[in-house]
Amino acid sequence: MQYRPGKESDFDHLETFVWQAIFPGFDVPGLSDDQRAENDELVAQAKTRAIAALNSPDHLVLTAWDNRRRNLVGYLILALNSGDHAEVVHLIVKRGAWGSGVGKELLEQGVQRLRPGSGLRLAVRPYNQRAIAFFTKHGFIDTGEAAGDAGIDRIHMVKAAEVVSKPEPAKVVVEEEDDFPTAADEPYYEELPDYRLAADDWSEPVFDPEQSTLDEEQFNQLEDFITRAKARKAGQAAPITRHPEIELEIDYGESTDAKPTSTPEPTGFTFAFDYTDPGPASPPKDRGGAQEQAEETLELDEIPEEITVAKLRGELEDGLGDKLTAYFGADALPDYLEIYRNDDNFHRIRDVSLASLSTYLNGHDRDAQAARRRRDVLADLTEYFMVESGAELHEGLFPQKLLRFQGLDWKKVDLFRLVMAYLDFDRETESVYTDFVTMPPRVLKNATSAYLRADRDERVLFICDQSIFGNGKQGFAMTDSGVYWKNVLQPPGAATYTTVRRLGIHGDHLMIDGQYFDAGRRLNLRVALLLDKLRRMDLSD
Repeated sequence: MQYRPGKESDFDHLETFVWQAIFPGFDVPGLSDDQRAENDELVAQAKTRAIAALNSPDHLVLTAWDNRRRNLVGYLILALNSGDHAEVVHLIVKRGAWGSGVGKELLEQGVQRLRPGSGLRLAVRPYNQRAIAFFTKHGFIDTGEAAGDAGIDRIHMVKAAEVVSKPEPAKVVVEEEDDFPTAADEPYYEELPDYRLAADDWSEPVFDPEQSTLDEEQFNQLEDFITRAKARKAGQAAPITRHPEIELEIDYGESTDAKPTSTPEPTGFTFAFDYTDPGPASPPKDRGGAQEQAEETLELDEIPEEITVAKLRGELEDGLGDKLTAYFGADALPDYLEIYRNDDNFHRIRDVSLASLSTYLNGHDRDAQAARRRRDVLADLTEYFMVESGAELHEGLFPQKLLRFQGLDWKKVDLFRLVMAYLDFDRETESVYTDFVTMPPRVLKNATSAYLRADRDERVLFICDQSIFGNGKQGFAMTDSGVYWKNVLQPPGAATYTTVRRLGIHGDHLMIDGQYFDAGRRLNLRVALLLDKLRRMDLSD
């Protein structure tokens, strides 16, 4: 989790974020019409107020940002020009992150950025018991006074500035370090000189033997060390220039003058002198030959097979044929293959992409990253052919604008825009809701009861109502993690993007991992293409 000053791009779709965050705590029985209207206004003006606070020098905006999912988890807005107490304007945390410490950390980060001696105050709705308990736990007290400028009383809570006792003189430095960093104590960095030694540039001896105080043995050891260091830096084995004196005993036959000699210490070397057979000893034929053959075979096995452009083209064409058959049927396949054979523009794009992929794969380890790149390049080429080259046959069913999302970085993509570009709802007549504040409450309630069983931390992107009477009981919805749907006379279905394995058009409907899905012929195909894209979603480092 990253805590940082907010920026405008953090607050896309903030109305939906706020609605999902406050709904459980604010939807209580017995609220007056004015109180409900005030809650609706809070949601409707959420983004406007956040942007205004960002542009105001008298406000502080902090956000909690999930780098892995690339979405907002919570945010804090403080008004700084409120006398001795800064005002907590908003502290809103995603429902799925409740109890995880995000709200506490945002509040503490905000306090650290206040001027010394500044307290905090806030006004909280009397029915928001969760917020009252939270602020009470973190040092706020109820003043007993009513607050609120909207004509509806709220509970006024304050937290006094923390009093720091005067430190002992000997501990002044320690206390200052504990307070670091502050706004006035930014770290200072200065580039250090480069102290690395360039051994390859030495043109003179390191030591002059005539002037050195080292004896001959020490000097030889130092010279050997430098030689090995240079060799290691050059990436080659260090030559052995000297070794300790080794006492050898050579047996020339019997001799009465032979005198016993002391046995030398083991050195790790073994010498054999045989003057009767000067030729090298031959190894055992069977075992030696078998060993040599096994070593040669092992060496050949370790050489990876070259991945040629022709091999990759074969994989592309096999996958393209399967995809076209799954989407448009076997009867339409010959027409698409005829286009494939004659589309020179696609051939140029294909050949350049596959040549680059071949070079990459043959120059890198065959690891998971290489496998993902191989999969993604072939999938993007298949998608390009279906969208661009095959547009004449399917009458522009797939919008060309979706090609802008090829070769994307999943950690930076705007998932909402991607989904809406693929589905192209502007060309359809279905009722699609992306603003859950203005949509009919009955539709939302029926959709969540019938099929939209999303987890608490999932962000709902849209709800497409396909019920006959517009009551929201049939249709489909997508979140940042999966798709949910309900068709007439069929059980509700659900699929997580990254676990989808099988997609195919069967008659007039789509099968998603064996589950029946039918949003109409055109949307079925777009949903299939979108899920093909989303199941390749990769958020790993």
